[in-house]
Amino acid sequence: MSWFVRVNKPWLHFVVLGVIFYQLQSVLFPESKAVIGPLSEARTAALKKQWLTSTGRQPSPEQIAKYIAVELDRDMLLQRAIDLDFHLHDSIVYQRLIRNMKFIQLATGKSDAELFDQAIEMRMHLDDEVVKRRLIQLMEQRLLANAPPTKPGSEKIEVAFIKRKDELRRPPLYSIEHVFFAPERQQEVASVIATITSQDLDVQAARKLSSPFLQGHRFLRQTPGQLARNFGKTFVIGLQEALKKSEIAESGGGEWLGLIRSAYGVHYVWLSQFEPARDAELQEVEQQLRVDLEYAANKQALQCAIAALRLEFDVRGREQKEPGNGVDCE
Repeated sequence: MSWFVRVNKPWLHFVVLGVIFYQLQSVLFPESKAVIGPLSEARTAALKKQWLTSTGRQPSPEQIAKYIAVELDRDMLLQRAIDLDFHLHDSIVYQRLIRNMKFIQLATGKSDAELFDQAIEMRMHLDDEVVKRRLIQLMEQRLLANAPPTKPGSEKIEVAFIKRKDELRRPPLYSIEHVFFAPERQQEVASVIATITSQDLDVQAARKLSSPFLQGHRFLRQTPGQLARNFGKTFVIGLQEALKKSEIAESGGGEWLGLIRSAYGVHYVWLSQFEPARDAELQEVEQQLRVDLEYAANKQALQCAIAALRLEFDVRGREQKEPGNGVDCE
């Protein structure tokens, strides 16, 4: 029997044509995409009000367009999470909806499972902001799990270290103790300092002549920012100016620096140690750099995954069309 006779069967022709038509169906008649957006006028107005409240000024068209793009992406992530039934299997969503049902007093005589089912029927999961944030978070975790970012290696960390050298520079450190004079003791300042000098009191003994100071009297290895939180910026400026006029910076400390004013009063300051600003060493900041790089990589991977997911939806009202909002997704 020839090859032609073997294939010249009506039923075989029917099967082959059926397979061809089935394949062509998805090409000629693609399934319509789920529509996301556009945002309602009320939601857009709420975004503008949110910007105005947080910044004190009206948003520019570009700024409101970015806000809208973020909201549309959130709507898209929420929709995909619901499509995947995340709201039916997450314990946090489950407990939240049951709590809501009890709050509105619909729990009489019903089990938790019944309350949850009723909440779903009432579409409560679509109105609760906590539930929506949770579902969006779960969807973001799914996207990152499907396309995880590459962990930064030692080479990337070294490049980041060089690039951020100025930013990572270690600030100067001051170890100080002080005798504090509250405003009502201003007239005693000269006599107390004279006593400290004439009796050659060490700093521990001198502190006994101090007024109480809520933040304490001894501060070890403090940055200018840390000192400013305890004494105010005026004190830090005075401390730095006094240090410039003395020779303590060269000796490293261990001397009375003099009187320095703050918002609280006057301080007779003993500088026990001074460590000048210096460049950071890699081992000091390696963990910080690793965490920062991992955060940036996660953010980029998520933006790229969202950009890819966006292609599966008909997103309306979005002005920014570039993949990943300008992030390199190659």
